[in-house]
Amino acid sequence: METLIVLALVSVLLVVAIERYVLSVKPVKEAALVIELSNMRNAVTHYVLLERKLPASLKELTETSIEVPRKELSGEYKIMVVGKYVESATVDQDGWPLDPFGYRYWYDPATGRVRAGAPGYEKW
Repeated sequence: METLIVLALVSVLLVVAIERYVLSVKPVKEAALVIELSNMRNAVTHYVLLERKLPASLKELTETSIEVPRKELSGEYKIMVVGKYVESATVDQDGWPLDPFGYRYWYDPATGRVRAGAPGYEKW
C-alpha cells in the first residue's frame, strides 16, 4: 500500500515538473525566434545590397559566400568575406534553415518577406 502511495506522489511530481519545463521552454524559443527572424531579414537585406536581386530561397543564403565588391585606382575586384549570409541557423537535411520550433522559415521570393513557419507564429 505504501508503495502505491509513493508511486502516486512521484507520478504527480513528475507530471508537474514536466509541465513546468514545457512552459519554461516556450518563452525561450519565442525569444530565439524574434532574434532569428531579425537575422534572416537582415541577411536578405544584405544579399539584396550586394547581389542587387532577391535570393531565390533562404537555402541560397546558407550556401552563398559573401563577396564585397571594391573599387580602387587599380580597378575593380571582389573581397571574399569568410562565411555565408546565414551561418548560425539550424538547417534540415536538405539545407533549409529551421526556426527554433523546428519548422522551415517561410519566404516569398517575389517580395523578400521572411516569416516563421511554426504554426501560430506565421504573422511574426
